[in-house]
Amino acid sequence: MTDIITKLKIWIEMLKKHMEAMGCSKRTLKDYPEQLKFFVEYIASIGLADVNEITKDVILNYQAYLYGYINKRGKPISLETQYGRLTPLRTLFRFLVRKGYFLYDPTSTLEMPKRKKNLPRGILERREMYKLLNQPNVDTPLGLRDKAMLELMYSSGIRSEELRNLKIYEVDTINQEMRITQGKGGKDAIIPIGEIAAKYIDEYLKIARPKLFQYAEEVLHCRPQENNLLFITKGGKQINAGNLIWVVGKYIKRAKIEKHITPHCMRHSMAVHMLRSGANLRVVQEMLRHSSIETTQIYTHIAINDLKREHRKHHPREQSR
Repeated sequence: MTDIITKLKIWIEMLKKHMEAMGCSKRTLKDYPEQLKFFVEYIASIGLADVNEITKDVILNYQAYLYGYINKRGKPISLETQYGRLTPLRTLFRFLVRKGYFLYDPTSTLEMPKRKKNLPRGILERREMYKLLNQPNVDTPLGLRDKAMLELMYSSGIRSEELRNLKIYEVDTINQEMRITQGKGGKDAIIPIGEIAAKYIDEYLKIARPKLFQYAEEVLHCRPQENNLLFITKGGKQINAGNLIWVVGKYIKRAKIEKHITPHCMRHSMAVHMLRSGANLRVVQEMLRHSSIETTQIYTHIAINDLKREHRKHHPREQSR
């Protein structure tokens, strides 16, 4: 392994530790080193011998390389993917300049590709959402757990990872609010939850959660350690991402909804439904905890399309055509 490659790998590991200390999410801590591997491979392929040879021209050539890159399926990589590989690179060199390993930032003149802002997919209509929420059998421990999870997801717009890491003491059903600790971007927040969601969380905690631990001991013959996680599996363990996707998919299928719906779609649907009901855009931004209101504005396009459709359907001048 050449000296330049060794140094780059050491610096990437240093950046990862720094980001971990700054409270970045697990996903970011995983994605950044993976995306930076492509730059390391590129540097190895062009035969640079010293890190001081990484100039602005090298960075621009790397960007051009990404733009012309053809994947295994014979297609160019998307602008979104290019953006995802260049952003960690820019972060790395800014970090190295601050730490004194580089005198200047070779990515300073880098112009980032413009990402296409796609409209969120998998938006449930209100009647579909209500149908979905009515699917779990609340007379069973797992059904009551699932009911509480679905109601909380729709009520608060909580992200999948946040839901799976949520602790019992972070949810206040009396005051109908919950604390999100170390959410996306390492941010903490307090957000409201609805009365119905709070009701089913209370019932789940009193009735279902103890039975899930009991099931683990008596049926699965294991002794799971008591934990503070709000939602657990029937084995008393943390719900993983695959579990949550399966749970949502199961009830979507049971409700006979012909849409591809993921846990994140519950968040999208909540935002659209609030805007349709007249909620202020800033309020929805706070609920979703978007750092920029431009991200939240994507949902207004869906709401506006609904208004246009209703306008064409019901306005007298449109009907007279």
